[in-house]
Amino acid sequence: MGFEIQAHRGARSFFPENTLQAFCKAADLGIRVIELDLVVCADMQIVVSHDPWLCGPLCLDPDGEPLGDDDHTRIIYAMSYIDITAYDCGRPHPSFPAQQQVRSSKPLLKDVFSGVDAWMAASGLEGKMVFNLEIKSWPGNEGVYHPDPSAYARLVLDAVAIAGFGDRVRIQSFDYRVVREAWKIDPGLCYGLLINEREHTFPFLDDLGFVPGYLNPRYDMVDREMIAKLHEKGIRVIPWTVNRPDDMLEMKILGADGLITDYPEMALGLAGLAVQGPVQL
Repeated sequence: MGFEIQAHRGARSFFPENTLQAFCKAADLGIRVIELDLVVCADMQIVVSHDPWLCGPLCLDPDGEPLGDDDHTRIIYAMSYIDITAYDCGRPHPSFPAQQQVRSSKPLLKDVFSGVDAWMAASGLEGKMVFNLEIKSWPGNEGVYHPDPSAYARLVLDAVAIAGFGDRVRIQSFDYRVVREAWKIDPGLCYGLLINEREHTFPFLDDLGFVPGYLNPRYDMVDREMIAKLHEKGIRVIPWTVNRPDDMLEMKILGADGLITDYPEMALGLAGLAVQGPVQL
């Protein structure tokens, strides 16, 4: 079984996050699992974006002026997709000084699916990409940033089904409610739960109501005991976001099944991390 390297929001050290360029660069590096974030726009299409709004430092307004980093007024759920495409969100992030600037609006999930596949085919790259889809959902913000969990899950699963990518996606979220609703609709897909507080791990698993394929915790929460308990339940563990070489190697030593990183090229270059494609259930 291989140790899986996931490219967090694409190859983020090379290109701005959640852009087609970042995802295709991850494919070029040899990565075969990319992590990406999903939100919903006003016309109920699934948009790839970490934040539920358009803001700096990534985005320029339609006149080419930078948006403020703290300007959260342009909520994606309140905007049509045609209006969203007027904003260029391909500016480098200050935390990643080597990023190349590109021109890129926030892409639709369906266009990421088709765009990555087309790039890999045209480039002669072997294998198929797996898409780890994080549904961005915040309890108490239904109707503000996204629909209710049931409707939200339906929109995402419909997009996956239309693309025919059911065997190439994982559905995950910090909000166990939307994962639970997705599982009710299609229990045959692969599901995961994201965790950022250690004490939430097993209570949230109980609330989920089924055993997911993955539980992905913040990396500094991880220890052998946690991994052993999750493995006993048949749950694989891929921590996030692991960006230092020492921490990458530590995750392997502790028994994790892989890691999610902004620097996939660094992880691939470490001799202790043998990558053999996606971990299979």
